[in-house]
Amino acid sequence: MNTLPYTITNIAHDKDLGLVGLQTPIGTLWAFVLATPHTRYTLAMGASGLAYFKPTQVLLAHKDSHLYTQNCFQSCIQHITKDTILSLVSLECGISAIVATQDTKALAMGDLCAWYINPSDILLESLQSSDETQSIHTIDSIDSMPQMPHN
Repeated sequence: MNTLPYTITNIAHDKDLGLVGLQTPIGTLWAFVLATPHTRYTLAMGASGLAYFKPTQVLLAHKDSHLYTQNCFQSCIQHITKDTILSLVSLECGISAIVATQDTKALAMGDLCAWYINPSDILLESLQSSDETQSIHTIDSIDSMPQMPHN
């Protein structure tokens, strides 16, 4: 499981769906969250926690591939563990990806590659107690969150 510590830097929502900006050691990561009574108290600006996502949810691309979207980063390949069907690709930034072994033919240790994680594939865990979170700046009502523009 990929795990990154985060601090919330941005919160936007449209009705019951929120987009949360997370400052992590690798840059800003974006996660979708459902607005519930629980998230109203745990999603606060400056709140810290851990973001989790599975290696099977990480997409890898050759360094020359250009994917202009949120949650797209570059890192060098640190290690490739090949098996018959699936291989584990470990990146220097600490992220791992599970890919089809046939797709690793174009990858080598030390290569710079792009990697991407879908915002809906990230799970968040708060590291603060409910009392600490409430003292930071709680979201008392989902309507108090900034609105995302409609397309």
